[in-house]
Amino acid sequence: MRGIRNVAAAALGALLALAAGSALAELHATKEFEQGATRPVSIALLPAHVELVKQRMIRREAEVDEAGELEAHLGAAVAAELATRGYQVRRLEAADISADPELQELVLDAERRYNELLTNIMAKLRKQVTSRRYNAGDEMRLLASKLGVDAIAFVRMDVIAAAKGVQIMNMGMGGAQTMMAVSLIDGRTADIEAYLTLPILRRGKMFGGYDDIMNDPDEEMARFAAATLGDLPDAAPALRIEQSDDDVLEDLESLLQE
Repeated sequence: MRGIRNVAAAALGALLALAAGSALAELHATKEFEQGATRPVSIALLPAHVELVKQRMIRREAEVDEAGELEAHLGAAVAAELATRGYQVRRLEAADISADPELQELVLDAERRYNELLTNIMAKLRKQVTSRRYNAGDEMRLLASKLGVDAIAFVRMDVIAAAKGVQIMNMGMGGAQTMMAVSLIDGRTADIEAYLTLPILRRGKMFGGYDDIMNDPDEEMARFAAATLGDLPDAAPALRIEQSDDDVLEDLESLLQE
């Protein structure tokens, strides 16, 4: 799991460096997702990943324990936000995954594959999500079949917080820098159907700084989730193109035979 976190941190760090500083979330989605044909009804939300780094005078220090605490709050906030939009959310936590060896293996494979895609998204154009450039492969389809859901959701957050000494040197302008992204991957095709990102470089009135996040993580993570998912369309079961049970079983059997 540590290796997966490191890859995710590198990918999100690259995006943070490239972000333009806009305070508005971006939604990149396929035409079929926006029209409702591939928009999921049921979503498995994997544990959120938070990378929290304290910027000191001459070095950066990862705050691993604090980041782990924030992950639970962020996962709960995203799950609640998805639910308000009519999605049926199955939130997976570390304990659930560890209790099922088969599920644990599938999640590790899916996380590894997603992080590879995320790195590619950072190196190329996020807008290419609309043309189905990014496919997570059989790992994602097997996981979705195991969980019986339409889609798998991944949540990533990267926070860089300036220590007090750095803020003083920067005349109080060294506040927290944060980036958040949510991806929805179709369980049948394994395509990234929607990629939502909130490339915020500086805290504004809507968000608190590092101290606010740590003192009231429920409120702050709820704000981040609401802003990131603000443009996500509501679930529309009547518009989704359903696949027959026979087709699903046939696809799963073919994957297991490979």
